[in-house]
Amino acid sequence: MTGGDETLLLLCAYADGELSPGEVLAMERRLAADPELRTRAERLRGLSGAVRTTLAAVPLPETLRGRIVQEVGFADPEPRRARISSWLSPRLTAWPALAATLVAGIALGASLGGLIPPGTAEAPPPPADAILAGHLRGLAAPQPYDIPSSDGHVVKPWFNGRTIIAPDAPDLAERGYPLAGGRIDIVDGKPVPTLVYRHDRHVISVTVVPAAGDAAAVEARRDGTFIERWSAGDLTYWAVSDLNARDLRGFVALYRARTGQPH
Repeated sequence: MTGGDETLLLLCAYADGELSPGEVLAMERRLAADPELRTRAERLRGLSGAVRTTLAAVPLPETLRGRIVQEVGFADPEPRRARISSWLSPRLTAWPALAATLVAGIALGASLGGLIPPGTAEAPPPPADAILAGHLRGLAAPQPYDIPSSDGHVVKPWFNGRTIIAPDAPDLAERGYPLAGGRIDIVDGKPVPTLVYRHDRHVISVTVVPAAGDAAAVEARRDGTFIERWSAGDLTYWAVSDLNARDLRGFVALYRARTGQPH
């Protein structure tokens, strides 16, 4: 398998949500560093969505299961055939999605010559969704940061050249919130900085993005994860953690005070 073939398969799996959290993070880093690859991924998502919509209206042939079983050549007793049928049913139900991935993958190979129609890319997820997803991916990874350091003078410069924002990274260890490091997340298709703090066994992600005017209201809690958002100048900060709401607000107050941000 060539490098191009492997990249194409990874892009197909990424578009369909088939990658592990670690693989998703690695792919998003590649997309952040390679605009051409990011464009291909957006085209693939758009094409895959369009094909899924089309195939969703195509009913699964009633005889398909029988043809598959006949082709495989099963001749087992009835109880085992029943188990095979129950195993096969969800996979046959997923046939439209599988076909969409195969068709989209083939079409993406042709898109290198610009054959995919423009305007089919799906809109990126809302910032809150992308930021929460980045936090959860960090928790699923072996470590929630790309650069481990409790020194803000190491973490802040590390973002230079990797993102357009290099936020202040104070260590709040004396108040129970030590700086653990930093990582790159993807929001609106762009790399953004995320500072990682700890409190006891909890992880706090502070993601910093350019302010975008009047942002839509955000749920303060999603599935046991609390979200705090505030703006300072032309930047918007998002603090995300499974820490309780009171302690997370206390952390935000400390961070803003240490970085000279008015409340």
